[in-house]
Amino acid sequence: MACIEWIEPLMAAGNWIPELVALAGGMDIFGVAGAHAPWIDAAALAEADPDVIIVMPCGFGIDRVAEELKLLEAQPFWSELRAVRDARVALVDANHYFSRPGPRLVDSLEILAEILHPDVFDFGHAGRGWRAL
Repeated sequence: MACIEWIEPLMAAGNWIPELVALAGGMDIFGVAGAHAPWIDAAALAEADPDVIIVMPCGFGIDRVAEELKLLEAQPFWSELRAVRDARVALVDANHYFSRPGPRLVDSLEILAEILHPDVFDFGHAGRGWRAL
């Protein structure tokens, strides 16, 4: 899976996010736990072809993430990505749950679990903390 922390220029999530992804049962293909968020290019995202994409621009709520997503959707490879074709793209409220460490990291983990395993977990965050594209 790929966690996109910034769209233009493209940046994957780092710091505590890859560890949360692992705890939720996923594997972050770009981020490294404890390392700063890495810059990636569009070609790397297209080549990786992740099965799940979580869009979480630092400090943005879901509505702002949806606005910014247009930059990704305009990329020629976007509609060909496995996560897009399989409707496995999620927009999250990064401002409240992912952009800074604190007590809400437990909620962040629950959100990731709901996104990655929707048939197993429902903590009630859908629509408020995240929504499917």
